[in-house]
Amino acid sequence: MKVKTARGLILAYLKLCGFKGWTSFWNTVYVMPGWENHQPLLRHEAKHLEQIERDGRLVFAVRYLWWLVCYGYLANPYEIEARAAEAGQKGLA
Repeated sequence: MKVKTARGLILAYLKLCGFKGWTSFWNTVYVMPGWENHQPLLRHEAKHLEQIERDGRLVFAVRYLWWLVCYGYLANPYEIEARAAEAGQKGLA
């Protein structure tokens, strides 16, 4: 997993959304300055990379947006799975 410190538009996006990290479709995780070694955040974002690999970019994007509309951010199944990974739990939450 390639981790980069967010800059420019990505940094502005993270600040606007209140996120500490964001996983791109080009296998790079962008994090807020100072969060480059925060292991729970890196586990969370690594899970999103795994989800993209497992389900494919298009399916992941469509499902993520659909679930975001249907369930909201906190109840989005992809986010539930990523938070479980963040906490060090195995498998789905």
